[in-house]
Formats: sequence, C-alpha cells, structure tokens
Amino acid sequence: MAHGLVLAEADGLTSHGLLRVPIYAAQAKAGKVDGFATPSVERPRPALIGIDAQHGFAYPAMNRAVALLPAMAREFGIAAAGIRRSHHVGVAGHQVERLAEAGMVALFFANAPAAMAPWGGTKAVFGTDPIAFACPLPDRAPIVVDLSLSKVARGNILTAIQRKESIPEGWALDTAAIRPPMRRRRSPATMVPLGDAKERRWR
Repeated sequence: MAHGLVLAEADGLTSHGLLRVPIYAAQAKAGKVDGFATPSVERPRPALIGIDAQHGFAYPAMNRAVALLPAMAREFGIAAAGIRRSHHVGVAGHQVERLAEAGMVALFFANAPAAMAPWGGTKAVFGTDPIAFACPLPDRAPIVVDLSLSKVARGNILTAIQRKESIPEGWALDTAAIRPPMRRRRSPATMVPLGDAKERRWR
C-alpha cells in the first residue's frame, strides 16, 4: 500500500497519494477495512483467477493479479482477474501500466459506491467507477488512460476539503443538492457526470 500511495504522490496524483493515509488509517481503526488481511487466490478456469481481498486493502490483491496475469495471458492469449471484498483501488492506471510494461494490453474496471447523479438529477445514483487502459509501445513508455466517470475524480474534492479550498463551479452539487453548485462548499453531496449533457433543440 505504501508503494502505491508514494507512486501516486510522485506522479502528481495527490488526491490518491499521501492524502489518503489519515483516511485509510481512520477506516482501518473503525473496522471498515482490515489492515492485516491477506488476499487468497483461486483459479476456476485456466485463464481466470478470482482474488478475495478478505475485506482488506486492494493493493495486495492487485499485486497478486499483476504478478499472475502476464504468464496466463501468454499461455492462453487472454487472461482476467476478478477481485472481491476489497477496499479503495487507488490509481487504476498504475496497475494497467505495470501490465503494459510486461508486454500486455490491459483493461481495468472497478465499481464504487453511489456518488454521482444522472444529468439533471440531484440524488447520487451511480458510482464514479474508474476505468483504465494501457498498451505497450515499442521503445517507449506505454500509453496509459485512466479516468473516472464523474467530471473530476472524487479524490480532488477530498483534496480541496483537506486543504480548506474552494472547488470550481461545475465539479459537484452542493450539500443541499441545489444547482448551480456552490463554489465554497466543503463537502459536496453529489458528483457531476463526465461530459455534461447533450443539448437538444426542437424546431
């Protein structure tokens, strides 16, 4: 876990870096995550592994996946891992980048608690579910795409809260779920979807 947080910090992704240490520590203290859990691995199919994070941090489980998948993919042409009962995944792009460095084309999907309203709504219905992709390139660093389905990652809101800073208008709905979003709210209730709404004009 420490490696993942330091790597995020080094890459300038402070919302997923050392900012998370007190948050993770508080969640471990409260019993939301088991800081001592050891993931278990099963292989129900030749090109598929299932990893149970045992309600622990996601980083050890993801490390197991990254270690096992390349050899499986080379043998069968494709491989997949599913991780259950895990905590926050951190920077999804780091995991696919590691696989790309091993010569793999990698896709990563994760679910998240409801934190985002549909466009025009005010109630959190959807997760900000991260998606990441990486592809190796000859003689240079791989292509890495890492995104959240919200306009900005929720971690950016957490960073602003911790620093007692305002957030730009349009990032999130305010605590009363009233639009337009308020610039100086500390704890927005609901994230705003990526891409804004498609405008339709009727003639």
